[in-house]
Amino acid sequence: MKLFVGNLSYDASEEEVRALFEPFEPIMEFHRPIDRETGQPRGFAFITLANDAVGQEAVTALDGKAFSGRNLRCNEAEDRRKGPPQRRYSPDDDITEGNTKRVDDRPVGKDNKKVRYKSI
Repeated sequence: MKLFVGNLSYDASEEEVRALFEPFEPIMEFHRPIDRETGQPRGFAFITLANDAVGQEAVTALDGKAFSGRNLRCNEAEDRRKGPPQRRYSPDDDITEGNTKRVDDRPVGKDNKKVRYKSI
């Protein structure tokens, strides 16, 4: 069973979090994402335990438990949504009455062509 463990202290080390889950061993997988910008661990982790019964015991025992000055959030991890990626619209899109074409409001240059913006 894969668990989501949230509201972890940023100061808590991987060893401390693993020690918290020692009664529910074996831990099959441990993943604590790292923030790209700061290089610090983020405030959550994903932990995969051997079976569902042990996972349910861990959820019951650890959900709301105080750890490093915070109350943990522990529950079964949910899979990401499946299916086609959702289209994100910007405020410039004309989506009235079923029209989903993007409005091209770039200025026109001296050659009567739309100006092409270059990234920085």
